Amino acid sequence: MPRPRRASPRTRSDLETEESGLDRLSSVTENYLLSLYRLWEDSITPTVTQLTDAIKQLPPTEGMGSSVPSVAGMTRRMQKQGLVDIGSDKRIRLTNRGFEGGEDIARRHRLAEWLVVRLLGMDLRCAHIEAHRLEHGISVELEAKLRERLGYPQKSPFGRPIPGAGTSQLPPNCISLDAAVKGNDYLVERIPEEDPNLLQFLDEAQIVPESRVSVAEATPYLGVMTVSTPKDQVSMGFNVASQILVRPADPSNTSNSPETSAEQD
Repeated sequence: MPRPRRASPRTRSDLETEESGLDRLSSVTENYLLSLYRLWEDSITPTVTQLTDAIKQLPPTEGMGSSVPSVAGMTRRMQKQGLVDIGSDKRIRLTNRGFEGGEDIARRHRLAEWLVVRLLGMDLRCAHIEAHRLEHGISVELEAKLRERLGYPQKSPFGRPIPGAGTSQLPPNCISLDAAVKGNDYLVERIPEEDPNLLQFLDEAQIVPESRVSVAEATPYLGVMTVSTPKDQVSMGFNVASQILVRPADPSNTSNSPETSAEQD
């Protein structure tokens, strides 16, 4: 999905200057921008209902109201702030200023995830929730130090690009694991980050970004597949596999057509 066009380049310092004092964006607004930015990454221009579903996935510790009327009211306030446009099709789009704010909070959030996992040694399942607690307090100076200390990572621990790191949204040959060809080797590109229990399962099975996996068996009528990982073979539902993005371990292998996918087993 194309990003909003910028009138001129602006930096984090520009945003902080504009948002100083009473005009500084609240943590609630930043959470909305992060949710809208993630939807933009997934090529979704949401309705209020779709945005409500995204807000419901935020950790309870964020204390977000997640009813449709509450979300609708917040988007109207953000429209007055010049952060979003609500079109005649009732879909919500980030403005230039909103997009820049979304990039900013996404960068802080994903750096905070690495801080939790790599520097503090916490489990991967904790990273998303703890990053939400930390992201709103990261200054420009701390962000720069984090990037340096972490070795300038291009992606989050879950595989989402860190804005400004020069990484494209997704490689063009990415597919979801449920569409993988049985027996072919793939590298994990992205995993879902919202469910701590699912993350614990994926982490323990070593189904994490850059791990090599393959589909050993698939039974579509039961909705279950067996996946070979660096550690072992694990079973998972197609609904879980559909949330895991992979790319061919051998880029020259293009046999990912529906006729030869795992679903044809």
